[in-house]
Amino acid sequence: MVCCRLAARGPAGRASAEGQTAIDTALRRTIASRAELAQALLELAGRARRAVRCCSYDAAVFALDAAPLVAALDRLARDSRGARVQVLVEDPLWIETRAPRFKAMRRRLCHAVQVRAASDQDPLGDTVLWLVDDRHGLLLEPGPIAAGELWFDHQQFVRPMLAEFDRRWAAAAHDLPVAPLGL
Repeated sequence: MVCCRLAARGPAGRASAEGQTAIDTALRRTIASRAELAQALLELAGRARRAVRCCSYDAAVFALDAAPLVAALDRLARDSRGARVQVLVEDPLWIETRAPRFKAMRRRLCHAVQVRAASDQDPLGDTVLWLVDDRHGLLLEPGPIAAGELWFDHQQFVRPMLAEFDRRWAAAAHDLPVAPLGL
């Protein structure tokens, strides 16, 4: 995992005093393996205070069946008043069949944990995002290996992706049922 701290540069390459407060705390890491991705997701879930928003084709890349990650999301939803965990997928079958811990958490905390299927008019495709509050974000590149960027305390990076997620979330229209409908 490669880390680098960003510094605000003014004219002639000198650090500007006004830019240092917001950008100096920004930290970027590159993700190059599944192990680094799992560690990054745990760290992001631990930093969450208000909301976790994630989207991918079927959420398998996030390993929502892993006990430590589900425990961190459960702690967020229980301990923070008004906290939300929003998962946007194209195919919810993976969550229904392979993520029993996440499904159990969803049943217990249905007011805070929401899953929606993306609209057919606006499919997710290769988009893989994990956004925390409006400050931290993970963007994975399409492909068979987990590779991407993880940003901490960088609102300029996260806000455009947050707007895209919110647009797609609104287009998805309604939450998927917590329990199967029927008799």
